[in-house]
Amino acid sequence: MIFPEDFVNKKILIVGYGKTGKSVKKYLNKYNLYYSIWDDKKNIKVKYLDRYYYKKNFDYIILSPGINIYQHKKKAFFIKNKKKIITDLDIFFSTKNKYKYVIGVTGTNGKSSFCNLLHNILKKNKISSKVIGNFGNAVLDENISSNQYCIIELSSYQLDYTKYMSLDIACIINLSPDHLERHKTFSNYEKAKLKIFSFLKKPDGNGFYHKKSFPKLNKKKYLKSFSNINANLIHQIFNKKISIPKGIFEQSLLPHRNEFFLSKKNFKFINDSKSTNFDSTRYAIKKNQNIFLILGGLLKKGDNYYMRDLMSRIEGINIYGDRIDTLKKSIIAQKIKFNYFNNLKSLLKNLYLKEYLKNSKVKKKFTILFSPGAASFDQFKNFEDRGIKFKKYVNELFK
Repeated sequence: MIFPEDFVNKKILIVGYGKTGKSVKKYLNKYNLYYSIWDDKKNIKVKYLDRYYYKKNFDYIILSPGINIYQHKKKAFFIKNKKKIITDLDIFFSTKNKYKYVIGVTGTNGKSSFCNLLHNILKKNKISSKVIGNFGNAVLDENISSNQYCIIELSSYQLDYTKYMSLDIACIINLSPDHLERHKTFSNYEKAKLKIFSFLKKPDGNGFYHKKSFPKLNKKKYLKSFSNINANLIHQIFNKKISIPKGIFEQSLLPHRNEFFLSKKNFKFINDSKSTNFDSTRYAIKKNQNIFLILGGLLKKGDNYYMRDLMSRIEGINIYGDRIDTLKKSIIAQKIKFNYFNNLKSLLKNLYLKEYLKNSKVKKKFTILFSPGAASFDQFKNFEDRGIKFKKYVNELFK
């Protein structure tokens, strides 16, 4: 597939009119290509909206990764036309643009921070780079020059649908159960992640994977395992000696990821709103002591809420939300006490009155850790909105 030549005089359907769909439309307009649009949201007003798309034939279906074709009300249409489905990444890699060095990164937790780390290290070494993909702006909105390093954050959704990609380096930083409501089984989720290695350039591309996450992965010459994210891994990814400044790992953490944002008396407050599965919550617990832990949100299918082995670090557990029965049952089964609240603000009010006022004059130091271990969509727009609200409530209550 070569863009735009292969798209001229073809029937094109854009499915999903969010950030990705809008960027695709804008990109196609640059080349005066014709297309139809569909989005499942009611009352959407956009030119070229095709309500009867599922009755027609298309040469290309450009799909936003967030759309689940396997549970869609027009599932039969998408399954029948799956070979015609492409993504904005496919278009990005099918242009005649040449990219100096392309690094693809995926994993369950910490993808954005790891991409940011790579970008910051290159910046400190005066090497120009851009982070694209699941990281921020849609890929077709970015202008990558031929002398820049290109770092792409890839979700399992993007990897599932994408067909054309060319990577110098592919890296899976970790793996734990997530998005099983979409992938159905952990095995399917794992396969989606491993697909990243199929996009490596031959014969020079190299892949790296977290050894503990893939203990049975077949050894291949172009694949190497690693135990920890450290300087050695960074040097291997860049395939050159490169300066790694002191403190760069901590400085590259993004907001809402183990974010230490406030200290009041003997209490510190950590916003880990990006924690949308319990594996990331366990990681956050292991980094702290004397924790008043806050959990809650939209629980993910197949997640494991075991924390009995970490109770020596935890002073108390507080949970909120109205769709967390599985979490409650798991904590009760582990014979762990907890406090329950309808929403995050009432939970924090209780923490202030019952724990902060009582313990703020003792010598012992405490951590209030907001690491929900669940998705945010039950009471918030997204994890960013959840993290912002958490910090707002804390600043209002813990004066």
